[in-house]
Amino acid sequence: MKNWLVVANAARARVLEETDRPGVYVHRADLVHPQSRLKGVALEADRPGHVHAENPGPGGSAYPPHTDAHEREHDRFARELATLLDQGVARGECAGLVLVASNPFLGLLKSHLGEQARKSLLRTLAADYTGLRDDELAERLRQA
Repeated sequence: MKNWLVVANAARARVLEETDRPGVYVHRADLVHPQSRLKGVALEADRPGHVHAENPGPGGSAYPPHTDAHEREHDRFARELATLLDQGVARGECAGLVLVASNPFLGLLKSHLGEQARKSLLRTLAADYTGLRDDELAERLRQA
């Protein structure tokens, strides 16, 4: 049972398992959430906050959206990733978690982790390293 390294942003995540050789990882999961990259107009089904009534009153009935469409998608992806990590910890597949994620996605991800996964956190780093190769990632983590 090895530690898992999670490298993520609001649209992409890699879950890597450490090996006995420094800087060499086994890929456990690659997740992509393309909805996080879409324009807000493409995410909304209808105009936000409009209520249709049979007898509309003289004022109008438009309400501002409670959350931005991008924020909802980021939250949805953070929950999906947190569930995967929770399951890995609960099954005993990983000893500890190292989270490297962009801000504010790191905070969102941490807020959705279950109790066992939170207790397994070894380190967190607020940075977006999703575009790095494994060897570049290992070097950046050594420097940080």
